[in-house]
Amino acid sequence: MIPRRFRRATATLAAGLILSLLAHDQAAATDLAALGPQFRNVIERTLRQCQVPGALVGVFSGNRSWTAAFGLADVARGRPVRRHDRFAIRSVTKSFVVTEVLQLVAQGRVGLDDPIAKYYRGVPNGDRITLRTLANMTSGLFDYVKDEAFVAQLGADPLHRWTDPELIAFALAHPVRFRPGAEYEYSNTNTLLLGQVIARVTGRRVGPALEGGILEPLGLDDTLYLYGSRIPAPRAFGYQGFTDGRPDDVEISFTGLGASGAMVSTLDDLKRWGEVLVEGALLPERLQRQRFVARKATNGPEYDRYGLGMGEIDGWWGHTGSGAGFEAAVFHTPGRRDDTIVILLDASNFQNVQAGLLRRLISILENGSEGRYRGRAGCS
Repeated sequence: MIPRRFRRATATLAAGLILSLLAHDQAAATDLAALGPQFRNVIERTLRQCQVPGALVGVFSGNRSWTAAFGLADVARGRPVRRHDRFAIRSVTKSFVVTEVLQLVAQGRVGLDDPIAKYYRGVPNGDRITLRTLANMTSGLFDYVKDEAFVAQLGADPLHRWTDPELIAFALAHPVRFRPGAEYEYSNTNTLLLGQVIARVTGRRVGPALEGGILEPLGLDDTLYLYGSRIPAPRAFGYQGFTDGRPDDVEISFTGLGASGAMVSTLDDLKRWGEVLVEGALLPERLQRQRFVARKATNGPEYDRYGLGMGEIDGWWGHTGSGAGFEAAVFHTPGRRDDTIVILLDASNFQNVQAGLLRRLISILENGSEGRYRGRAGCS
């Protein structure tokens, strides 16, 4: 039998521990709320300096959150951004496509080290370029969006309906850039080819395959893979450039992006996706670990390192997207912490605005201030 005085001491210790934990949680919640003015100030400064009409931003920490809508979703009608608006997420699409490929790996239907020649003919070095080198951006294939003929045709007819093989053909007209696996270079062509692997193996187009493998199981009802040119309402319009001081709205066919960038989503869906992407709820642990085997991002957008369909920025993992009127970012802290940041912008007048904003929000969340990023809006 436990002595009464020991039970009293144990109960007192337990009560003190519980109160301490409650106080810690309350302080953390208060701290997150207290950081709100800093979050708002840096976001508003970024939108102003980088010429972005509107934004949705969410900072999530455990069961606590700070979210805010800024500016206009529709400049012509003066409609403000709202919490459930859909934004184009551009290259964040890649994180979904690579996850779908890894699900096929987990099912034994493809191998990460299978050559792309097994699934798609005519790729230079196709017997040595593997699904892994496509997913981690080390294939050496030319980026189709840099092909002059593609750029000219897109400019002449932004709403033209493309097929992924047509887009891939623009890239394959160029020599390979380097030996597979030798270097890192971000290329949209890589993810287009992974989309072709999905279609070949599943017998379904990329959009329906993602719906069945990822979107429906996770309940991401507001996340869509599009084949047209219009984002379903409620939506934000995308803007790039100005005429007589007013932002120019830009609309292109999502088929011109294909498996490299044809998705749209919302703040709440991306919050959920950031957690799943980084924590690996859809994949066996052995495969999820391989996603973090990364190379320094020496030639390609804003990441510090890039792994399998996701990149690292200041210790956080996720993906960014940018171009044709939109920029997006969804990043999460792996492991014991449970923090997620989602950024949705409805303009693309400067590159990597979302990444610069992400770095400053991370610094505020982790250090209480912008620190070394103070005063920099990230417009470049």
